[in-house]
Amino acid sequence: MAEKSWTDRFDPLYFPLFTAIPVGVWLTGKDGPFQGVEISLYIMTTLFLFFSGSVETSSDERKHRNLGYLYMVSGLFLAGAGLYRWLS
Repeated sequence: MAEKSWTDRFDPLYFPLFTAIPVGVWLTGKDGPFQGVEISLYIMTTLFLFFSGSVETSSDERKHRNLGYLYMVSGLFLAGAGLYRWLS
């Protein structure tokens, strides 16, 4: 059995789970108003989740579609939470 390289272990499907979702949750729970850089990061995080979710939902594999729906729902939740936080 050949040893796996780092490219075999790295799956870009899980990239939003370890980057966009934690950043979005951290920014949502942060005290105080958003600053300029933070609102830009929040918007990019939400758009990245929507983009990756739309790409994954068009896949034929069930695992990819389920994670795509998870990304879309996470983006929707973060967008709604950010809007609520901005308006209140």
